[in-house]
Amino acid sequence: MYDGQFIILLSLMSFFTAGVSAITGMGGGVLLLSVMSFFLPLEMIVPVHGVIQLVSNMTRTYILRSYIQKPFVQFFILGLPLGVFLAVSLIKEVENREGLLLIIAALIAYTLFKPKRLPNLFIPKEAFSILGLISGFLGIFIGATGPFLAPFFLRKDLMKKQIVATKAICQLFMHLIKIPAFISLGFVYQDHFSLLLSCCAGAILGTKFGVQILGVLSENSFRFLYRSILFTAMLRLIYKGAFTLL
Repeated sequence: MYDGQFIILLSLMSFFTAGVSAITGMGGGVLLLSVMSFFLPLEMIVPVHGVIQLVSNMTRTYILRSYIQKPFVQFFILGLPLGVFLAVSLIKEVENREGLLLIIAALIAYTLFKPKRLPNLFIPKEAFSILGLISGFLGIFIGATGPFLAPFFLRKDLMKKQIVATKAICQLFMHLIKIPAFISLGFVYQDHFSLLLSCCAGAILGTKFGVQILGVLSENSFRFLYRSILFTAMLRLIYKGAFTLL
């Protein structure tokens, strides 16, 4: 189904984007999704992307497992199944799903540019159940939800490795639950085995490489990169969302 050059290209991109996510906790998934949109039909992109991101986040979670902040994760996975269920139930009814991207862009813009007098997006751990519900819903429609989650992890009570590890395991559960959801919608993962196997191998190697770089970054450098990638993601979301609605 796929020629060798295409598999090599996507595998290299999986390596690079997994490295980006390991260094900053995000960005790689959106970048990989963008690249895949040039080569794969829309109905294939999100399911295939989800498996690669599952492996990437699983590797990141394992390597940084001692830094996971469990209360955030426990509340997040409470809301996740309901969000996925709602998305699967409504996916055929929603036409302009890319319009959701503008909402996420506005959320990021608020985080990056809000005046000091306005409140931060600092939600209690218990509210991560609502975050899980929304993430599960968005994950089925738009694939990469890292930019949506990222503003809520930019908080003073989490250090760089805690941010990357905790966000990774939240996304791991999100991508894991998407697989049976897409199977129920008729997607056949076995038909894409060679592509998935190669890209997942690239994601594992890229994650290991990225985590090594993360270890030598200072907290200030990490937060600068985190905010920079958030800003880049915001611009992409605005462009894609606005272009779709025009």
